[in-house]
Amino acid sequence: MPKIRLNQYFFLEEFICPCCKTVKLSPLLLQKLTRFRFLVNRPVILNSGYRCPFENTRVNGDLNSYHMKGMAADIYVADIYLDNLFSVAKEVGFTGIGYYSKKNFLHLDVRPGKQKIWKDPPDQ
Repeated sequence: MPKIRLNQYFFLEEFICPCCKTVKLSPLLLQKLTRFRFLVNRPVILNSGYRCPFENTRVNGDLNSYHMKGMAADIYVADIYLDNLFSVAKEVGFTGIGYYSKKNFLHLDVRPGKQKIWKDPPDQ
C-alpha cells in the first residue's frame, strides 16, 4: 500500500489503528498537530492515533477515550524535554493534555469544552 501524505509532516498510516487498520482523524486534531510539529521543529512520533474499541480495551484506554473518536494522539519527540512539549501543547490550544513523565509521552486531544490537563496518575 502506498504511503498517503496528509501534509508536509504526517502520513495517514501514523493514525491507523494497529488492530483493525481503520482510521478516523479529526481535521482539527491534524491541524493542531501540524502547528505543534511546526513549533517544535522536529519529527513528532505518534505512539497512538485512532483506536477501535477492541484496541482501546487492549491498551487499558479510558472507556470514553477520544482516541476512539479520532480526536486524540499520544506523541513523543526525541531530544526535547516533556516540560517543553507540554508548554507548546498548551500554546497550540489542545483541549486535552495528559502528561506522562514515567512513560515519556503526551496525550493530546481536541475534546469540546474547557481545557483539561492531567499528569501521571499515582498508580503508573
